[in-house]
Amino acid sequence: MDYRQERYKSTFENEGGQEIWDFLTQPDNVIRMETATFLSRPAIEPLSPLLLQRFGERIRKDRIKQMMGHMVRQIMEGNGYALQQGNVKISSADNIFARASRYARGEEVA
Repeated sequence: MDYRQERYKSTFENEGGQEIWDFLTQPDNVIRMETATFLSRPAIEPLSPLLLQRFGERIRKDRIKQMMGHMVRQIMEGNGYALQQGNVKISSADNIFARASRYARGEEVA
């Protein structure tokens, strides 16, 4: 699966987007996103500490986080999920994301 950059082309090219995409699409990380989804949590929520460990503080930039959300949507939709709710609050103080999208299996979204 290739990332469709769309409005994040510049960020992708200038902020190591391919490396981030490769990280997000690793099978273990997809499983983490699917598990979070099963638990009715935003898909990207459990990846915060791993992203910080792998990419450092630069991953906190708003535009990079927005691009990652865009990436996660493509990954989740590519695996049979659909957007259930956007802008879901993440209450963990140490998470780099304050809000993110929650997904559900395509047939579960009404």
